Amino acid sequence: MRSGGLLQRKLEEFGISTISISNSPEMTIRVAVPRAVFIQFPFGRLLGDVDDREQQREICDDMVEMLSNANEPNSYKHLDYSWSDPPELTKWRPDIPAPLGRLRGEGKVDEELVEKNYRDEEREGL
Repeated sequence: MRSGGLLQRKLEEFGISTISISNSPEMTIRVAVPRAVFIQFPFGRLLGDVDDREQQREICDDMVEMLSNANEPNSYKHLDYSWSDPPELTKWRPDIPAPLGRLRGEGKVDEELVEKNYRDEEREGL
């Protein structure tokens, strides 16, 4: 995710506006992407369920609207959509966690070191 934020900021330097979609607002804000919309959908399904083209189009339209209306970087918006399945029946994360997630679960991550190396010196204090 951090590399996405870095890429977006570089594109913005060239006058190209960017926007992200995320289901992890805390992480997205932390890496300081210029603009983002947040949606409470499972990983891998941020635009909606498979074959639900109408909802996927609505979400993309909302992203374009946010991109058009956000006059400055660090603009964020929560989209008001609900996942089709009840929360207790929804598979929110993949079966196989990302390597860092697996190592964290096993207690093998030095969180202080991660915090130190995950900082964004360009946007200190965000």
